[in-house]
Amino acid sequence: MSFDGLASPLSSAISISSPPTFSSPPPPPQPPPSVNTLRRRSPLSDAEKLDKVFECLRTDVYWSVSEFLRALAAAEGPVNIRRKTAFAAAAYTDSEVLGLYFEDEDQPWNGVRHSVIQALDLGDKELRKEVLQLGNMAPFTKTLINCGGSYEELDMSRVVNTAQKKAPMLLQILRRMMAPELRRLYQRQTEPFARLVAILSILCFSQRQNTSTGFQTLLGLYLHSKGVKRRQLELLGQFGLSVSYHTILNNIKKQSEKAAVQVTAMGQSDVSVTAYDNFEQMEGVKEQRLDYQGAFHSVTTGQVLQGLEIPSGGLRQDMLDPQATLSATAIFLASGNQDDVIEHQVSQSPRLQDHY
Repeated sequence: MSFDGLASPLSSAISISSPPTFSSPPPPPQPPPSVNTLRRRSPLSDAEKLDKVFECLRTDVYWSVSEFLRALAAAEGPVNIRRKTAFAAAAYTDSEVLGLYFEDEDQPWNGVRHSVIQALDLGDKELRKEVLQLGNMAPFTKTLINCGGSYEELDMSRVVNTAQKKAPMLLQILRRMMAPELRRLYQRQTEPFARLVAILSILCFSQRQNTSTGFQTLLGLYLHSKGVKRRQLELLGQFGLSVSYHTILNNIKKQSEKAAVQVTAMGQSDVSVTAYDNFEQMEGVKEQRLDYQGAFHSVTTGQVLQGLEIPSGGLRQDMLDPQATLSATAIFLASGNQDDVIEHQVSQSPRLQDHY
């Protein structure tokens, strides 16, 4: 009996409840990626980027470069402030960018350097402020004269080093202007401190002729003490190196009055010894005139000495002992006459060398 044509109930139920499964065909093979999709696009060169930026300004925004910069400079708001800060840092603080624009004088934008200098106005702002600060320091200020300073005590190198802190930009300009043409000579020579101090003093004196007269007064008093005549002092005053002859005489008078007060105070001390002398002098002229035939001067000079081991109440005549002997050996071997370090310092004093 053949059962090929019959189906069992179990097999028929399974066939009804579960649908037949069909296997999906495999996806078609993808073509290999082309060479263009693997290679990245090469970056633009700087020239191409500049062309694109300026083309965008010209065709899309319709702006020129000057219009863009003016709009950026006048823009407000936090976002624009950050943009202006970034632009200023890139344009004005990058030494390479500044060098490309200002160091090459053969470029067509050579006039930009002059325009920038005029816009900065260094003479009326930074440099004038530095000269104003210099006028308040020694030896340019007038108060130095009231403190008893003298021209011989000036240390020119120290003055320049102090001025470097007050006026760095001014000194940098002066040094570069004063540098000789041959750089090898500039490297071998010492810095001209005296000339720098003279230039700075003239600038301070020109800015404030009533208060910044310290250097000119010191130099005028020094030259007057060395016998320089009135006409030469007036000539130096025209150059700004000295005050007028009348101002010099007024300062001498003030110093004499101040010294008289100091001598009087010192003479009242118990440890002071006063020595004085009177002399008379006839001041004549080479060719006498009716209105002026000479002058007669009666002068008393004095000197106060600070004595050592002076007893209380000073020296009196009853203290004189005529029996006491003073030998030459005691004089020569006294402590003040020894050839020691103090003696060498006194002998090397510039004031004593001028008198001997």
